[in-house]
Amino acid sequence: MKTRDTLLIVDDMEVNRAILRSLFEHQYNLLEAENGEQALLLLREYEEHVAAMLLDLVMPVKDGYEVMEEMGKSGLVSRIPVIVITSDDTAESEVRAFDLGAADIIMKPFEPHVVKRRVQNAVELCRHKLHLEELVEEQSASLRESNAIMIDALSSIIEYRSVESGQHIRRIRMFTRILLEDVAKTYQEYNLDGRTIEIIADASSMHDIGKIAIPDSILNKPGPLTREEFEVMKTHTTKGCEMLSGLERMNDKEYIGYAYNICRYHHERWNGKGYPDGLKGDNIPICAQVVAIADCYDALTTDRVYKKALPPEQAFNMILNGECGEFSPRLLECFKNVREDFAALSRAYADGLAPTRKPERKEVRPSSTIDTAGTLEQGQMKYLTLLRYVDSTVMEVDLNTGVYHVVYMPDRDFELLRSGSRFEDSVKAFVQGAVYPEDRDIVLGLLGDYMEEFFSDGLMRRTRKYRVLDQAAGVYYWCYATLLRVDPGNPNQKKVMLIWHRASDEPLEVPHSGCAEEDLFRETVIGRLAGGVIKCRNDKWYTFADNGKGLHGLTGCTEQVIRDKYHNRYKEVIYPADRDLVSQGLVSQMGEGRIAELEYRLVTEDGRLIWVMDRSILVTEEDGMEYIYTLLVDITQSRKAMEGLQESVERHKIILNQTKDVIFEWNVTTDEISYSSNWECKYGYQPIIEGIRRRLPYASHINPDDIPDVMKFTNDMMTGRQLGEVEFRLANAEGRYCWCRVRATAQFDPAGNTDKVIGIIEDIDDEKRETEKLIDRAERDVLTKLYNKRAARHKINRFLELSQGREGSAMLIIDVDNFKMVNDRYGHMFGDAVLTELAARITSHFRDSDIISRIGGDEFMVFMPGTVNHEMVTERAGRLMASLQTMFKNNMKDVPFSCSIGIAYSPEDGSDFQSLFQNSDAALYQAKLEGKNRWMQYCRPAVNAALELKEEADRPEEMRENTEHRGQGTVARVISMTFQELYDAADFDRAMNSILEITGRMFHVSRVYIFENCTDSDDFCTNTFEWCREGITPQRAKLRNVAYTDQGGDYRDNFNEEGVFYCLDITELRPELQYMLAEQGISSMLQCSITAEGAFKGFVGFDECEAGRIWTQEQIDCLVFLSKMLSTFLLKKRAEDKLRESMQNLEGILNNQNSWIYVIDGETYQLRYINEKTYQIAPETRLGMCCYEAFFKRNEPCEHCPVRECAGKESSILEVYNPVLNVWTLADSSRIRWGDREAFLLACHDISPYKRMEKEEAANR
Repeated sequence: MKTRDTLLIVDDMEVNRAILRSLFEHQYNLLEAENGEQALLLLREYEEHVAAMLLDLVMPVKDGYEVMEEMGKSGLVSRIPVIVITSDDTAESEVRAFDLGAADIIMKPFEPHVVKRRVQNAVELCRHKLHLEELVEEQSASLRESNAIMIDALSSIIEYRSVESGQHIRRIRMFTRILLEDVAKTYQEYNLDGRTIEIIADASSMHDIGKIAIPDSILNKPGPLTREEFEVMKTHTTKGCEMLSGLERMNDKEYIGYAYNICRYHHERWNGKGYPDGLKGDNIPICAQVVAIADCYDALTTDRVYKKALPPEQAFNMILNGECGEFSPRLLECFKNVREDFAALSRAYADGLAPTRKPERKEVRPSSTIDTAGTLEQGQMKYLTLLRYVDSTVMEVDLNTGVYHVVYMPDRDFELLRSGSRFEDSVKAFVQGAVYPEDRDIVLGLLGDYMEEFFSDGLMRRTRKYRVLDQAAGVYYWCYATLLRVDPGNPNQKKVMLIWHRASDEPLEVPHSGCAEEDLFRETVIGRLAGGVIKCRNDKWYTFADNGKGLHGLTGCTEQVIRDKYHNRYKEVIYPADRDLVSQGLVSQMGEGRIAELEYRLVTEDGRLIWVMDRSILVTEEDGMEYIYTLLVDITQSRKAMEGLQESVERHKIILNQTKDVIFEWNVTTDEISYSSNWECKYGYQPIIEGIRRRLPYASHINPDDIPDVMKFTNDMMTGRQLGEVEFRLANAEGRYCWCRVRATAQFDPAGNTDKVIGIIEDIDDEKRETEKLIDRAERDVLTKLYNKRAARHKINRFLELSQGREGSAMLIIDVDNFKMVNDRYGHMFGDAVLTELAARITSHFRDSDIISRIGGDEFMVFMPGTVNHEMVTERAGRLMASLQTMFKNNMKDVPFSCSIGIAYSPEDGSDFQSLFQNSDAALYQAKLEGKNRWMQYCRPAVNAALELKEEADRPEEMRENTEHRGQGTVARVISMTFQELYDAADFDRAMNSILEITGRMFHVSRVYIFENCTDSDDFCTNTFEWCREGITPQRAKLRNVAYTDQGGDYRDNFNEEGVFYCLDITELRPELQYMLAEQGISSMLQCSITAEGAFKGFVGFDECEAGRIWTQEQIDCLVFLSKMLSTFLLKKRAEDKLRESMQNLEGILNNQNSWIYVIDGETYQLRYINEKTYQIAPETRLGMCCYEAFFKRNEPCEHCPVRECAGKESSILEVYNPVLNVWTLADSSRIRWGDREAFLLACHDISPYKRMEKEEAANR
C-alpha cells in the first residue's frame, strides 16, 4: 500500500483554506482547490497519495455534491474519505451528503482541535479498511491457489488412466492462457481481464474429467472407434458435467460455471457440427471455443494410442483449414498470432520430457510482440474482401512461415486447396486435380517468379485468368485469380490473399488509353476545372503511368522534374508526414470497392505545401495490372479559411497560484501550441508555438541528447496514446539546462484521432540532480572516483545487449606489478595516493566514451565501446605502460613501478561481460607469467598453456606442497565433521546450530548464520539459524520477514556468479546497506547463496564484528563448500517437512470421509491402512490383521469378496452384507500399488437404510 500523506482542501474561500492549512501543514502535504472541477483534476493526478479530502458544499463550477457524485462513479469515495465542512445544518443536506458517501460532516464555525481529531479518525478508519481489504484479497488468492492445486490433482486422474496423455493437462492450461491473452488484446468485446483468464485457464484442467467414466477398452483403443464406441466416447462431455454438478455447493460458483461450460461444450464446432448439443457460432461459450482449439492442437502434436504426433506446422494448417472442424474466424486470427508460442510450449512440455525448471503454478508466457491493431485491420480487410468478392474462394498465405488458411470456400471446386500440410503441397494438389492441363504452368507460377516479382515490384494487386474444373458438371470454366497484398506498410511481411472468382461474360473494365482526343480533353478541360488528373500504377510508390504531366498546374513540376527529383513516383511528391495516411486511406477505401476521397499535402517546386482533395478510382486493364486514376483539386485557400473559422476549444483552468508548473495545449490538427502565461517568467524567452513537428527536432532550447525521447513522446501522443510522460532538459533564461517532466492527456475527435494534447511542464531539476548525485556516488569508487565494478558491469552489459555483436569493443584489465611492495615499504596512505594518481593517469590515456573502473585493490578495468581497430587498443596500452614507468620515478627509486595489461575483444573473445572479463583476466595472467610489465592479447592456446604452469611458475615446490596439504587438511576436516553431524542427526535444528558453532570457532568469526526465504514469498527472508561468539549481540529475533529490496536495491544482486558476496569493509557499500549492516555491528563479512534449481532461496553468512578482515582464498573456498553442503541438507530437510505436512493433510482428508476406507494386501489380505471411520465401526481392528478376520470373524476369505471380483479388472463395485456388524455396504474396490506390492483400496459406504427400505416395500407388496 502506498503512503497516503496528502490532504486535499477544497473551498472557494481563501480564508477558510488558510485556516485549514494552518491546522494540517505540519502533519500532511497539502493540495488546495477553489472549486469542484479543480478538486477532481487533482484527485485524478494524486489519487494514490491523498489521505482525505476536506470539502465545502457550496462552490462555483462544480459544487461539493457533484464532486462526491463523480467520486462515487469512479470508486474514489470508497478509498478516500470525504469530510464535509459546511454551514448548512439542514437535515436534507446532511442526509444527501451521507448518501453520496461522506465519511463525516463538520459544521462551521468549528473548533480546530475537533477538526483535527475527526479528520485523523476518518483517515485511520479508511487506512484500516484498505488494509483489511488487501488482507482479504491475499487470503482469497491463497485459497484459490489451494483449490487449484487440489483440482489439478483430481483432474490428473484421467492422465493416469489414459497412459499416453502425459502432460496433457498442463499443456492445455498453458495453451488456453496464451490464446485467451491474445483474444483479450485483440477483441475487447469479450471482456477478458487477467483474473478471468486465470480462472478459465485453471478450469480448463477439467475439460476431459468425464473420460473417467469411459471404459478403458474404448479410451485406450489403438485403432479407430466404431460408431457405437464413438457414441460412448461422446458421453464423456455430459458425464463430466454430471460430476461437476455435484460440486455446486462450492463457494466458487464462477470457477464451476467455467469448468461446466468447458467440459460440456469443448467439442462443439462453429458450424454446429459438434457435440453434444450441436451449438453454433457464438452460442458456444468463448471459454469452450478456446479450449477446443487448444485440445485439438495438443491431440495433433502428441503421440496417442491411435496415432503418431504430427509436426506443429502441419497441425497448425489442419486447424486453420477446417480438418478438425470449423472454429471461430476471430479465434483463428488470434491462433495465428500465437503459433510460435504454441510450438515452443509443445517442445518444452513434451510427453516424457521433464521441464528444465520446476514449473510454477502460474506459468508465464514468454514475452512476444503482438500487433493487436494489425490483427483487427487484417480481419477487417478479409471481411471487406469477402463482401467485394461474393461467392469467391479466399485464401490467406504467409510466405515467410508457410502458413496458409482457406478463409472461405463457397463450393467444392477448390477443395484440393485444403489437401496439403504446406502451401506448396496444396497448390500442387489443386493444379493436378482441378486446373486445365494447358493452364497448369500459370498456376504453378505462384510457387516461383510470379510471387517474387509481385513483392519486388511493390504491387498491391495482380490478376490472372485460367480454367478450373467444375466438380459438379465435369467441365472447365474460366476463373480470375487475384493476388492481393496484406499489410503493405511492412516491407518484410510477405502476406497475400488469393481470391478465385468465376469470370463473367462481361469484358474487363479497361480505359481506352492512348486516345488522342481523350488525352487532350483530360489535359485541357478536366485539368483546368480540377487542377490535375494523373494515372499511377497500384504499387507501393504509386509510379506515374503518364509521366506526371497532370501535376504541372498544381505544383509547377515539369515532367523532367518529376523524373529526376521524384523518380517518377507520386508518393515522393506527397508531403512525408502524410504519406502513410494516404496509403492507408487508399487501401481501405478502394478495398471496399468505392471511390477514394482524401485530403493531404503536396510539395510544390518552390518548396511550399499545398492542400489537395484527391478522388481516386481503381481500374484493372487488359494487361492484368491495376491503375489508379486520380482527380486532384487545390483546396489550400478553403482549408485555411476553415481553420480560421474553427471554434476555440474550451480550456481547462488549472490551479496556478500554488505551483510553478507551465500548462500547455497542443492542437495536433493545426500543429500549434499555446502555453500558460508563466512560461516567459520562468524561462525568459518565447517558446515554439507553431510547426511543432517540423521545428521540434531542431529546437535549440532542448538538450540535443533528449530530443529523441521528446520526439517519441510527441509521436506516441499523436498516434493514439491517451496518457504520456517524458523527462528532458530545457534551457532556462540563463541558458542552463534544467530537468523538467511533461505529463499530458490526449483528447480525441469523433473519428478516434488525436485532436488535442493538454498537459503540464513540471520543474524537477533539483530532484533529478540530487538523484543523479546519489546514483553517481553509489557507482563510484570512494578513493579513485572511478566507476566501481558493479556500475561498470551494468554499463558494459547494456552496451553489449544493445549492440548484439554488431559493434566491436575491447576490454583491458590493468594490474599494478608488485604493488604490495609499495604498501609494505611506504605505507597504505602513500599507496592510496599512488592509486589516486594512477587512476587519473589511466583516465588521461583513454576517450571520454570509454568506461574506466577500479575492480580491486590495485586492479583497473577499461572498456572501449565501438572499437574495431586492434592496433589502436594495443598502442594505447603501450603508451599507458610507458607513462606509468615514469610516474613515481623520484619518489620510489628502490621499487620499480609498472603494470601488466590483459586485452580481450568483442565479439571475437566473447559477446557478454562474463566471457570478456574472464578472457581479459586470463590474458593478464599470461602477461604476469611472461615477466610482467607488458600487455597481452587473449589467445586461447597460449592462455591455456600458461594456466597449466600457474603453481610451478610462482612458488617453490616445497611451499606449494605444504600449502596444498595444509589447505586440504582443513577442508577435509571441516567437510567430514559437517557431513557426519548432519547425516547422523536425530534433531536437525540442534545439529545445524552445533555445526555453526564449530565452524565459527574454527575460523575465528564473530557470527555464523543462515537466512531462508519466507514460505509465503521469495522476496522476503528470515534468519532461521544463528551462532554468536561471546560478547556479540544476537540478531536473529530482529531479522524476521526482511525484504530483499529494503536497502535501496535488491540485496541478491550483491552475490556474484559463483553465489558469493564478499565484503572486506562495509564502508565501501552503498549508504543504505552500510547503515543496515552497521546496526548489526558488522565490519566485514562473507556470504554464500542457497539456490535450488537456479532460484535464490537464502544464504549462509559469516560476520566479523570487531575489525576489518581479509579472507584468504583457502577460507573462502572452504566456507563456500561448507555453505553448499549445509544448503543441500537444509533444502532436503525443508522438502521433507513439506512432504510430511502434505501427508498429514491427506490423512486428515481420508479420516474425515464418511466412508470406511482401508487398504489390503493383494496376496495375504492383511490390512495395510485403516481410516478413522473404520476404527469407529470396528474398534478391535488393527494393522496386519486379515480383513476377513477383522470384519467378519472368519478364518478364511469371504466367498463374495470385492477383491476377488476385481480379478482381471482395475476396479469393481459389490454390495456386501456383514452379519457381524449387521450392516449392508456398497464396497468400491480399486487395484493400486502399495510400495512394491499389489494392493486393493476399498471404500465402503453404508447402504443399510436403503436395504431396509427395499425390504419394507417388498413386504408391503
